[in-house]
Amino acid sequence: MRIGQRYRLRAWRIAWLALWLLPFGSAAAQGGGCAQPRSWRDIYPQPGQPRAEVSACLNNQAWEVRNLKVPFKSAVGSIEAQCEVWVIFFEGPSRSPARFAAQREINGAENEIFAEAAAAVTHFRRCLVP
Repeated sequence: MRIGQRYRLRAWRIAWLALWLLPFGSAAAQGGGCAQPRSWRDIYPQPGQPRAEVSACLNNQAWEVRNLKVPFKSAVGSIEAQCEVWVIFFEGPSRSPARFAAQREINGAENEIFAEAAAAVTHFRRCLVP
């Protein structure tokens, strides 16, 4: 294969890749990834998936606190605590087996939940940067 043909083929691949990635650029991030997420209660109208419910709640709360002037760790800790409490209360009445199971599942994933909360706060705070 000649050098010119190789160059054109490489240029064509780069152009194709650029066109394919165009919808995922900064404009898409502003419109899609930075838009207000749906309420976690809309996504999970029925109890029974506490871990997924906490994740959805973290996204909602991170979006809500995105422009508050509070320290990062405070924002992360507060949304983590809020979401854990809301989801556990959502799972069932006091002293119910479903609530105990949700509490155990959430407590077992404490480190992952904190990491998700930190990632969500970071993501939505970056959305504010022009």
